[in-house]
Amino acid sequence: MGEGLIEGYDHPYVYLDHDVIAARALDQAEVEDAVAEELTRLEGVALAVSSSALREGRTPDLPLMQSILYNFNPSRSGDVFVVFEPGHFINDFDGLTVATTHGSPWRYDTFVPVVFAGWDIPGGGVERRIRTVDVAPTLARLLSLKPPSGAAGVPLVEVTRSRR
Repeated sequence: MGEGLIEGYDHPYVYLDHDVIAARALDQAEVEDAVAEELTRLEGVALAVSSSALREGRTPDLPLMQSILYNFNPSRSGDVFVVFEPGHFINDFDGLTVATTHGSPWRYDTFVPVVFAGWDIPGGGVERRIRTVDVAPTLARLLSLKPPSGAAGVPLVEVTRSRR
């Protein structure tokens, strides 16, 4: 089954050739699952998840999987999401050697400083763990707007407490 099925890789997704899969009368979900299983055997790969599994909810309810789901869009994402072991990365992109990449679901790669400043925003800091998906609902509350559809986060009360 292997030859010609993979069309490309754009971090963190493997893209399969859907025309080849259809021409061979293969089941898309089965191919995705098989590729994901093979990828997890590679050194440096912690996990590979098929997009079919993500769409159909065939994944365990774990914080790592939630991070993957935040990156997943059924209409735009690739066919297999690849998670490298902490500290691992692809260091050769078509001959261009790189030293790091971003976008892994590991804590060190998801720590993003967030700063809100402006009129009527209280000074101070947030000492608890927050998520980047909390930014849009926080901005919406600050502007007295409805949060964007599909927003997964919650407004940061430390920033919005004067706007209730």
